[in-house]
Amino acid sequence: MSLALVPLFFHVVGCTASDPMVMLTILARSRAHMLPTYLAFLEALNYPKDRISVYIQTDHNQDNTPAMLSEWSDQARNHYHHITLNTTSNIAYTPSLGPSTWEEDRYLHLMKIRQNVLDEARARNMDYVFFVDTDNFITNPDTLRILVNRKVPIVAPMLIVKNRVSYSNYWAGMTPLGYYKSVPHYFTILKRTAKGIHKVPMVHSTLLIHLKSVNVDKLNYYPMGESYEGPIDDIIHFALQAGELGVDMYVDNEYFYGYLFMQDNYNTLAEEVTGFQEYLVDYIIPGIQKLRRSIHLADTRPQPDKLGFDEVYMISLARRPERRMRMLQLFDELRIDAKVFDAVDGKAMTQQYLDELGVKQLEGYEDPYLKRPLKFGEIGCFLSHYFIWEEVVGRNYDKVIVFEDDVRFRPNFRPDLETVMTEVGQHDPNWDLLYLGRKVLNSKREVWVPKTSRLVKPHYSYWTVGYALSNAGARKLLAQNPKGKMIAVDEYLPLMFDAHPNRKWSVEFHPRDIVAYSAAPLLIEPQFYIGQEGYISDTETSAVIDLDKTKAKEEIKVEL
Repeated sequence: MSLALVPLFFHVVGCTASDPMVMLTILARSRAHMLPTYLAFLEALNYPKDRISVYIQTDHNQDNTPAMLSEWSDQARNHYHHITLNTTSNIAYTPSLGPSTWEEDRYLHLMKIRQNVLDEARARNMDYVFFVDTDNFITNPDTLRILVNRKVPIVAPMLIVKNRVSYSNYWAGMTPLGYYKSVPHYFTILKRTAKGIHKVPMVHSTLLIHLKSVNVDKLNYYPMGESYEGPIDDIIHFALQAGELGVDMYVDNEYFYGYLFMQDNYNTLAEEVTGFQEYLVDYIIPGIQKLRRSIHLADTRPQPDKLGFDEVYMISLARRPERRMRMLQLFDELRIDAKVFDAVDGKAMTQQYLDELGVKQLEGYEDPYLKRPLKFGEIGCFLSHYFIWEEVVGRNYDKVIVFEDDVRFRPNFRPDLETVMTEVGQHDPNWDLLYLGRKVLNSKREVWVPKTSRLVKPHYSYWTVGYALSNAGARKLLAQNPKGKMIAVDEYLPLMFDAHPNRKWSVEFHPRDIVAYSAAPLLIEPQFYIGQEGYISDTETSAVIDLDKTKAKEEIKVEL
């Protein structure tokens, strides 16, 4: 396969001989969504840029990766010793089953590219080659300096994959034919029980190769020798050859160096983009507090908007700043202009506060599963939504979206939401409530809306993680005076479109005429489910209301 390279060479700046020369290698394919963050971390490396040459290869793209790398190269050329940019046309591999699909020709192509890097580095008399895959994020600015100072043939900084706790960028065991072998030492390294540099048979993704070490000059990615019997795979072939030549590989876990993003569960580039946005917000940002973007790339993202609604609310407890920050960062990535709405905190609630608001539990109410009265957290959750409904009516908004602060967006959220809103508007301009996310409790009783592709009529459902609400819908929800006969808010919504199985509760509310629809498939889901690591419930951990005290107050009022 021809590489069809189009080399572009840029200005060479002056340098000193105080530090080894490093060729930093960037190999990118359809990475426009990652490049602003990825490049920002490379720019932040504490290593003299006049001692770094940059080699960039991009091909077979399905997005504007070439244009971004061209812009970056042009803007950064005066900061680095040398920049080489190789580009080809945006022609995807065929067949291509998704961004994580690796056919044999793709492996061979990558092996040739990596070999080109080695050849270029040797021709330029570089001391080191520093490979950093574009889904690797080096958040420790001292990483390159530390690795160079190790003075070993090949060393990789151990990277963390937050959503796959047993994966990293090294193997601790490997069979003679180059296949993965599970050994206990892997977890000793991964859990950092022993810190330092550890000899391993394989490192990949991000690694530093010392070109002046013994036998490294004989080490190649391509071609494969006639006697080679291992898989056609760049990292396996390289590791096996290194072992045969006695070139040792090490992984360094002494410090925390950064993250590796796994994209092997995505079938389309759009799914990967959304998955990366979630990963960025859920894992990388909390570790660095502030998201970095490359100083050499213009921020061409559109201005945040309200998705065609009058307001986009995000209910958030003030004492959960990490959840609030996560949502704000996620909104920024999705370019959503959302309003933070301070939640009513059930743990700070007093009986006097409830009395002043006229809050009473519906007589005979108990949780359908746990058989208990309302908890203060559930009351706070209801009131948070209730106060938004009041604001919708008070400000005469036509339609709004309400999110809670534990949302995970599905791929293609924005275009899919636009499709759903178009369909509901065409089918029923008088809609009141549209679920964007929920827990479906009886799918057999739900039907597709005729002549639509993304709408169903919902039946009894749980959760208020996200929904759209019209002005008329807000008025209907308020008209029942639900504060005086309160039930859990995710029981109240299906009750108001007459889909609740408890008829004793239902008869207390009339009319039950909310016109409800649901997106299908759903557009959002909770960040965590019950039992998952990271799951927090501010409703279930709150206290149950004291019905005896409430009844006693009512009896006193009657006697007076």
